[in-house]
Amino acid sequence: MPSEPVDTALELSRKLVYLAAERTLTSWIRTALSLMALGFVIDRFGLILHQIPAPSGHAQLYPRMLSTWGGAILIGMGVLMALAAGIRYMHFALSYHRNRSTRLGTSLHLGALFALFLALFGSALIVLLVSVLP
Repeated sequence: MPSEPVDTALELSRKLVYLAAERTLTSWIRTALSLMALGFVIDRFGLILHQIPAPSGHAQLYPRMLSTWGGAILIGMGVLMALAAGIRYMHFALSYHRNRSTRLGTSLHLGALFALFLALFGSALIVLLVSVLP
């Protein structure tokens, strides 16, 4: 029966620090997704308000542009948050690897790549909301 290598306390603590950085990245990504979803909901809510008929004798409200730009700003904040989280995570993981001689896993590249794809998706969503959708 082969014996498995026993990790020292220092190696375990290094792994825990690295895993904590990954958890932090996922929480920032989750917050960025929430901001983008809220921005999209605000934009669509303005469209719903635009479809409601105005009472007789009153001018119809046109909150469409306000909700569109408000939603686009929230989506933009989500894009910036995703980019910042991905960059900070890459910087931390690379410097941690360099200073502590730890092994880099595939999660380093996957986490940063997911943050970049999320930022690209959010940017496309902004363009779609502001210029294409009614």
